[in-house]
Amino acid sequence: MGEIARDDKGQSQLHVKVVVGKSAGTACGGRLFEASVRPTMEIVIVESPWELRRRVHEDVGLALLDWKR
Repeated sequence: MGEIARDDKGQSQLHVKVVVGKSAGTACGGRLFEASVRPTMEIVIVESPWELRRRVHEDVGLALLDWKR
């Protein structure tokens, strides 16, 4: 799961979370920063009616999502 949002400069930014199944039958999950995949990977992208933008909120010092229809 995750989102594709534009930053303050209009550049697309990915924020991706994953769950990976391990060979021992356990799973590990978290934020994905970099990955190598072989032989295949499935990606599902669903278009939303909301326009997502990530902008820095000075009051908390974090880049948070803003959206509008």
